[in-house]
Amino acid sequence: MSLFNQFNEVNEAGFWILTAFVLWMVVFATGLINKKHTGYFFPAVTITGCLALIAGILFSGKSTVNILVPLPFFLGEAGFDFTIDPLSKWFLAIIAITGIPITLFAPGYLHHLRNRTFPGFIWAGFSMLLLSMCGVVMSSNAIAFIVFWEMMALSSFSLVASDNEQRETRRASFIYLGATRIGTGFLMAGFLWAHSITGSWSFSAWGITGAAAIGPSILILIGLATKAGCWPFHLWLPIAHPAAPAPVSAIMSGVMIKTAIYTITRLFITGSHIEFKWLGIVLIVFGAISAFWGVIFALLQHDLKRLLAYHSVENIGIILMGLGVSATGAANNIPLLTQMGLAAALFHTLNHAIFKSLLFLGAGVIDARTHLRDIEKMGGLIHKMPWTAAAFTAGSAAICALPPLNGFASEWILYQSFFKLALNGPTAATRLTGVFLMAVLALIGALAIACFVKAVSVAFLGLPRTDNARRAREGTPQMTAAQVFLAVLCVVSGLGVPVLLNPLSQITAMTGTGSMIGNIWTIPVGILTIILLTTVAAIAIWMKKLSMKNPVKSYITWECGFGDLSPKTQYTATSFAQPISSIFGNIYRYALEVTTHGRQSRHFPETVEAETRYEAYLETKLYEPFLNWIKKFSGILLMKLQAGSIHQYLIYMAIALIILIRIGVVK
Repeated sequence: MSLFNQFNEVNEAGFWILTAFVLWMVVFATGLINKKHTGYFFPAVTITGCLALIAGILFSGKSTVNILVPLPFFLGEAGFDFTIDPLSKWFLAIIAITGIPITLFAPGYLHHLRNRTFPGFIWAGFSMLLLSMCGVVMSSNAIAFIVFWEMMALSSFSLVASDNEQRETRRASFIYLGATRIGTGFLMAGFLWAHSITGSWSFSAWGITGAAAIGPSILILIGLATKAGCWPFHLWLPIAHPAAPAPVSAIMSGVMIKTAIYTITRLFITGSHIEFKWLGIVLIVFGAISAFWGVIFALLQHDLKRLLAYHSVENIGIILMGLGVSATGAANNIPLLTQMGLAAALFHTLNHAIFKSLLFLGAGVIDARTHLRDIEKMGGLIHKMPWTAAAFTAGSAAICALPPLNGFASEWILYQSFFKLALNGPTAATRLTGVFLMAVLALIGALAIACFVKAVSVAFLGLPRTDNARRAREGTPQMTAAQVFLAVLCVVSGLGVPVLLNPLSQITAMTGTGSMIGNIWTIPVGILTIILLTTVAAIAIWMKKLSMKNPVKSYITWECGFGDLSPKTQYTATSFAQPISSIFGNIYRYALEVTTHGRQSRHFPETVEAETRYEAYLETKLYEPFLNWIKKFSGILLMKLQAGSIHQYLIYMAIALIILIRIGVVK
């Protein structure tokens, strides 16, 4: 039976998904052959692939599609076995919805890298990343999953390293590669352990419970936490994302790291293929720490892309808290709590993909048009880049969970799940956990608002601080259209919650108790939208009439005696964040050093310099010493192993063969 017949016998969904794969493979092959090619061939074919993927999702309807690719496409004991069910369709939709605007944005951004990178090579990596992410969320067995997982890791590594003339880029790409190797190692070890228990590579055949589930669960969760960028395995994320081109940062932060969220949901929650008793506690603890850690370090950053990367650590933590509540509900037989936590986590996964992609694209426009990433050197960009400023502000409001945008919608459901846990928890400890999580999420929200008020106000408002900021200009029409599309999605997904609850209810029904989330959205969106629009229109009309009656008068702004306003009189990002950063200073040894210059510097300084310093203890006290030890040990080990003696090599081979025979790999 041919491959096409196999897909067509399933239904049209398989055909359209196969079409998307073929189109992306065409982009991949063409990009490798013609690395310097520019133009609209690559984005046109890539977007067509995303549209074909959406068609496949729509044609699949509510049914579950199983696709087994026939020989010769096989991998040892298991072949490419795919399942397209409500959970995988949710993540496929996220890939397609974010892939279209990012692809539309990419040509304009890559133009400013034309002398430093190969556009065709980037498009090849990008298309392979899209294909591999789809493969990950459709794979039904561990072998196929690992194949696509590795394709995803290697293609994203090539994208991070695309601007490899920069030393920092090379360093960041190898740190990311090392993190992916470690994460995949833990994941493969967990899969091998699960296979040794069940004798099967198929996820549906695992069903591991009790004490047997502890070992593989820990290994798999460490591997997935590394990919997700969850604390304390987040070291690579704020290093790799700033080094990658903006479209790559958008797809990696918005979508790729969510494949780990998908896998946790698939293996531990919806299918219960592995029942880990302490899963809820583990996810809640690490999620809360990750969310708090990410936002307080984001507040310290002046590099716009690094700031956004730390907010990915924060939002992954928020999603994990939702999954933790869901797992807690399942462990204590509270079906509604299980489904509310799962719905909140998956809804926030979608929303984060939308607004984080929007924010990274906004940072990309600024980078392409001003060659700046330090917000201390920006200022006044709203006058030069009004569309980018408006879209970035919308994304900032969404990530801060301000109504009526999508970040508020998903966090509102998350708050409800915390409240449900506080009311219906089986023990006093679990009820207190619900109250604690509400407080944590409120604190994180307040800190996120402070962080993005700093970013938006310093970057876009006031006066330009440098010549690059003064020469800024808006991005290409395609770059603007991509941002506007995502900004509109922030509003639509925030107001359209009742519609989105339908596919979410299909996923929550996979927990085995039937869907129970139909009535969890308690806010009358339609009425509030009408009230909001009416109020805004009334205020606008009133202000228009008032301005006609009392014309606006112009006065010289109070300049504090300086004689003329200049960028030096403005708030800086450092001064804005200093009061909040100092509150948590003991966590990262925060210090503000102020230096004055001039003859009478004590009373009448001519110049004043302020510099903040902090130390990330996790990196300096744990990772750096460990990596230095690994480097030193590996150097000594290689010197011993590669001694050039054939007799020594034969001994190594004999020892390895004995070990393999002993553990049963070789018979």
